[in-house]
Amino acid sequence: MKKYLFLLFSFVMILSCGSDDNQVPPNTPNPESQEPKTPVPAIEENSENLLLQLDGAQLVDANKNPMYLQGVAFGNFVWQNTTSPPEHHTEEDYKRVSDMGMNAIRFYMNYSYFEDETNAYAYKQSGWDWLDQNIAWAEKYGIYLILNMHVPQGGYQSQGEGDALWDNVENQNRLAALWKEIARRYVNQVQIAGFGLLNEPVPNTSINQWSQLAQRLINDIRSANKNHLIFVEKAIYVKGREPDENLDFPSVTGTNLVYEFHGYDPYFYTHQLLDFARLGDGGRYPDENVIETGNTEWYTATFDNPSLASGTTDWTFFEGIPFIVNDPEIKLALPALVADNVGGKVYFDDITVKEYDENGNFVRDVYEANLDALASWLFWSRNESGANGLSISEGHNDSSSLFIENTTDDSNMSNYGQLFEVRQGYSYQISGWMKGENVANGTGTKIRLDFLTTDFPVFKRNKDYMASVTQQIVDWAQTKNTVLYMGEFGVGNPCFENDKGGLQWVTDMVDILKENDIHFTYHTYHEDAFGLYLGNGQPDPNNVNQPLIDLFTELLN
Repeated sequence: MKKYLFLLFSFVMILSCGSDDNQVPPNTPNPESQEPKTPVPAIEENSENLLLQLDGAQLVDANKNPMYLQGVAFGNFVWQNTTSPPEHHTEEDYKRVSDMGMNAIRFYMNYSYFEDETNAYAYKQSGWDWLDQNIAWAEKYGIYLILNMHVPQGGYQSQGEGDALWDNVENQNRLAALWKEIARRYVNQVQIAGFGLLNEPVPNTSINQWSQLAQRLINDIRSANKNHLIFVEKAIYVKGREPDENLDFPSVTGTNLVYEFHGYDPYFYTHQLLDFARLGDGGRYPDENVIETGNTEWYTATFDNPSLASGTTDWTFFEGIPFIVNDPEIKLALPALVADNVGGKVYFDDITVKEYDENGNFVRDVYEANLDALASWLFWSRNESGANGLSISEGHNDSSSLFIENTTDDSNMSNYGQLFEVRQGYSYQISGWMKGENVANGTGTKIRLDFLTTDFPVFKRNKDYMASVTQQIVDWAQTKNTVLYMGEFGVGNPCFENDKGGLQWVTDMVDILKENDIHFTYHTYHEDAFGLYLGNGQPDPNNVNQPLIDLFTELLN
């Protein structure tokens, strides 16, 4: 998390694709899989079902009373890939969760807590002991656990580095076997709300990969456990593909299925100033001067702008050619730095975007930037060649600039944090400075404007925009008559500083979720980036985001 890629990345990233050859269709026997090697006690499912259940499109308890899950995520240091992490929290933290008015914890698991890579299918007693202890604490404080497989065999998914799950069928065998054993052991455990199959799947060929694997996991769980809820999450993206008509939810069948999605919009705001995201300052919330919208598509660009010459050149100013917007499909624009097959290295600095009216009269400077930070500039390379970065030794008027180097195909840096609306009949001009070192292809190196189209309304950065993003999922769920769960939402801790509006963002999101009867867990309880409690080791009440804790206590009690 959140080391997150979001809907935005579906059209700014084109990643290498794998193969479907190793996928196992649903209900297909798996001769390569093995039974767990550790002796396991026989457990029979109780004839009286006391678990949380679905009643149509509503979650209910054993007495058919409506239930609403609202809580927080326990990250459990899943990134460390070590044994089970007792240092993440203690019993006291369950009390703290309950005191905030929460009744649910999304409980992150790394498969390595239960299984060593060198001894597959032999499950570790230490993993079961750790889980049993947490179940006991949850029961004491009236907390439901949603067990979530955050790191499966084959690798963590969210950053697109878990291809081994999709390409190696044995990883799928092991994941299915582990889920079946968890489901069997806890078949009668009321304090477990259900099982979250896989966190933020990123199939590397098609959504069918996730549909097939999800169905297999559902079937294997149901062979041992008929009644627990199963949380089925949408893919956050499919490599090299746009979202499908089901918004990248997998096509599966079964009973007691809850559909899960996550919410971090707007990404440039929620992830600003976090080291791993490399976004720089993302502004404040709300902000009526910032454009936000749903999925956009690239439409055209100022292709005729002058290009940098090949070879090595000094800083040179390139004045762009005004582009007249006379197509109603063009809705938005943003600056882009292009280095198609640059071979060497090109620097960019001091760019401006100007707007002119129908008569060619200057209206305003839309955007001016001394390129001294990567901020919201996103790098894309069609064949994944080359690199981008911030130079701290080379600049036009100072010692900083942005650069792209060593690309062998189409590539660019686009600033989706600087989207702006265009007006029909008006013209737009981008200009700036470039310098080249051993540039191989001058005709493919320029500063340009990219123009986008969208079928979604164009909003300002406010609650209406966040509600519109959620409404897409709500509309889809209504066609399926199903229950929704936002397993993660949150803002990075920099959003709670310098009047950036983090508390208002959380307030608005909780309002939206409650208005739509969407169950939720906030990401996350204990970590530096998004945590209520910060730092390493066990949670320290002296190192905490107290205003956020106070807000949840007010909103949820």
